[in-house]
Amino acid sequence: AALGPFAARGAAPDSAPSVPPFSFGLLSDVHYADAPARGSRHYRDSLGKLQEAIRVFNERKVAFLIELGDFIDAGPSRAKELEHLKTIDQVYRGFRGPRYYVLGNHCLQAFTKDEFLAGCGASIRKSFYSFDHDRFHFVVLDANFKRDGTAYAAGNFSWTDSWIHPPQQQWLAEDLERAGGSKSFVFLHQNLHDEKDPHGVKNAPEVRGILEKAGNVVAVFQGHMHSGGYAKIGDIRYCTLKAMVEGPTLENNAFAVVNVDPSDRVTLQGFQRQ
Repeated sequence: AALGPFAARGAAPDSAPSVPPFSFGLLSDVHYADAPARGSRHYRDSLGKLQEAIRVFNERKVAFLIELGDFIDAGPSRAKELEHLKTIDQVYRGFRGPRYYVLGNHCLQAFTKDEFLAGCGASIRKSFYSFDHDRFHFVVLDANFKRDGTAYAAGNFSWTDSWIHPPQQQWLAEDLERAGGSKSFVFLHQNLHDEKDPHGVKNAPEVRGILEKAGNVVAVFQGHMHSGGYAKIGDIRYCTLKAMVEGPTLENNAFAVVNVDPSDRVTLQGFQRQ
């Protein structure tokens, strides 16, 4: 699916030297658990699916990986859930490059945010943060806050009560301003394109307003809604990845590689169901 090309603010003239292409890997809603399938969710099969995805990402030599939340599913105990986290993260660590984590609601059924990030060995121990790669800026958001600003922790929440709290909104506006003309990509678990849907961030219009005002956001990648989807609001594309956990065996895997060519055209290459 083509997501570009996009006009860069302060773009270099045509006579400027060309820049090399690069790519990064995306996956969402692994929901790994050592548990029998329930409905369309095949929890144990996510282990092999992630192994296949990591193999492809390594073969493609993508620059980095981002998993878009719900890395694990609920276990019968906190100890068992920690075991699930360490088991699936061991596979994720098979990628030969930087790995990034987005927090999903299922990640916080048994843990606080700090406990989850420590349990999976994340190099960045923050629930929302940003980083740069090449000439681009990348922003990871955390919509796991209740309406009153309380953080999700150890199941103290309803999954439909999802908000980007005010301190994070202020940080986001300042972060994108600092990025200046660098094209920016945003990642989160819950959905920013439709606040009326149960999967949507309830104050999504405010957050979209920040992204639109910044003028440098190319696309938002999100998960949570297992069927996936795509929307364009203003100049920003909102791409929802399909869930890896859905369906049995490798035939029902779902993951993607995002390619950025020298002209800054962005395309998402899906694998299997994606």
